[in-house]
Amino acid sequence: MTDDTTCSIRGRVRTASRPLALVALVLLAGTVPALATGQSTPTISIEAGSVAAGETTTVPVVLTSAPDGLAGYQLELAVDDPAVARFENASYPDRFGLTTDPVVSSDGGTVTLEAADLDGQIEPGASDVVLATVSLTGVDGGETQVTVASNQVDADGGGAVEPATEPAALAVSPGATTETVAAVTEASSPASESTAESAGAASAAGATEDDSAGGGDQSTTGANGPLPIALAIAALAAVAALAARTSRRP
Repeated sequence: MTDDTTCSIRGRVRTASRPLALVALVLLAGTVPALATGQSTPTISIEAGSVAAGETTTVPVVLTSAPDGLAGYQLELAVDDPAVARFENASYPDRFGLTTDPVVSSDGGTVTLEAADLDGQIEPGASDVVLATVSLTGVDGGETQVTVASNQVDADGGGAVEPATEPAALAVSPGATTETVAAVTEASSPASESTAESAGAASAAGATEDDSAGGGDQSTTGANGPLPIALAIAALAAVAALAARTSRRP
């Protein structure tokens, strides 16, 4: 094989390698965004579900991922409609070395949480980190949203984390006590009406009897009429006696 032939092959290889390099760059450029998209964004999610009115359920608050670890956080959760459900209390996992007592608003509409990971328990790359568990009590039948009103999350080293937030729907079904009371009330309504009618009839009958009794009293009072008759008889007797005396005189 001559030198000219060798140079010709090298030139062909070089020429052919240029399109291949361009293709590789295009494929790599398309792969990098895909890899970036595949990385999960830290998100604070609330795993709400359902509860009956008058009962309490516990709901975990989760940070889906902590790429740079977690140093601490402060959160405020809110219930859109405290007339449907309200916060009662909250608790923290033992892994947090420093925590602040949960602060629940007077109407139970919000709860404020704060904790710090002093011992580095939550390492970089951790996932599904339970930040706290909140207690929610059903107040009345309906549905309400549980949301993250505000948050401050710090990674290891003090870097700020800006997690996304996901609201959750909490369904509250009427409690058994409420349903029972409603059923009893509905069932007793006709009986109450019947009782009222019976009471009205009894009252009317009593009034009639009282009237009759009153008539008897009147007749009895009228029976006092013999008192004037007796006086009349006595008067007649006196007149007769007077007449007899008069007739006896000479």
